[in-house]
Amino acid sequence: MPDNILLIVFGTLSILSLAFGGLCLFLAVQNAKKKDAEVRMALWSIGALAGLVFAGMSWAYFLIPIIVNRLFKH
Repeated sequence: MPDNILLIVFGTLSILSLAFGGLCLFLAVQNAKKKDAEVRMALWSIGALAGLVFAGMSWAYFLIPIIVNRLFKH
């Protein structure tokens, strides 16, 4: 039962943070093409890095162990 809750919570958070990281990366690239937008590009890049790192950590520490446990439990 707790595994189901963790799987739903961190699965949702992982998908949302992956989408946030992708959006921030897209906006960083858009600002990179503009003149004098280095600060905005850097801030969007930091947001992209934070979103992608959170998604990866959620997969590495929560989702993959739960999924592997379910696969090899029986």
